[in-house]
Amino acid sequence: MIRARNTVATLALISLISGSVVAQPSAAPPLFEAPTRADIIGRVLVPVTVNGHGPFEFVLDTGANRTVLTPRLVSKLGLEIASHDKVTMSGVTGSASVPTVLVSKLQVGEVALERERLPVADSLSLDTDGTLGVDALGGTRVRVDFVNRRVQIAPAHHGGLLDGLTRIPGQCRFRRLLMIRASVGRIPVAAVIDTGSQYTLANSALRTRLGFRPQKEGFQPTEVIGETLARQPGERLPVPVIRMGPVQTLSPNVVFGDFYVFKLWKLDTEPAVVVGMDLLGTLDTLLIDYERCEMQIRTRGEGLRD
Repeated sequence: MIRARNTVATLALISLISGSVVAQPSAAPPLFEAPTRADIIGRVLVPVTVNGHGPFEFVLDTGANRTVLTPRLVSKLGLEIASHDKVTMSGVTGSASVPTVLVSKLQVGEVALERERLPVADSLSLDTDGTLGVDALGGTRVRVDFVNRRVQIAPAHHGGLLDGLTRIPGQCRFRRLLMIRASVGRIPVAAVIDTGSQYTLANSALRTRLGFRPQKEGFQPTEVIGETLARQPGERLPVPVIRMGPVQTLSPNVVFGDFYVFKLWKLDTEPAVVVGMDLLGTLDTLLIDYERCEMQIRTRGEGLRD
């Protein structure tokens, strides 16, 4: 969902999962399962067909309400853009009125959007053809295996707690986006899980609660570019620890700012974060269940403790 201009390092390739539900031997087969790679800013890519053509590479964006096509893909498919039929698309840094295009069928395995008018907007990275949002994921569970580089989308009503994973309950808010309770240092925060965001973002309310002074020594100015390509300034600062269930990430860097999306979600007056791929990509496995509105995770690597 966002890109920061001063990239600190290239994230490791993102991938996704295979494997069966151990506790559910009668579970239905997955609706979609495939290997994947990351785009140039470290976000998960999935193969998508549009009107029977493709596959094209879309960013799997759990922080986006709508699936979006790029103008380049629309032109390649010869689709007619309806400039008179616009929708408001909101991102981390602002909102914009964008044209739409009528798509007969957009499909990821057996997951499909049919006869949908979808927004058309440029992507944050030039190596992608669009964004797969949560409008396509209702009633599913999405599992990402970062170690084996695989993704799986399965019917949510067949799935329980997977073997070796830990359940973190949440809420589906802001039109199906997953929000969980987490903490930064000793401060409880509302945390939105966003696989479309390169970095983890925090609002000014959290900065105040942590006692950071303006222009704290050692801060890194960071220009954040949102889904609408609007830009907002931020400050990249280390925080003591971020905890999500059993995950404890020590001294992570977070980009603080008065980002538009916190006001949009009415999270601007309480400590809140958008958890991006800089933290999610360090997991072994990430699963989001859109029926139970929960996250299941398995940790790996340095800096993570049960």
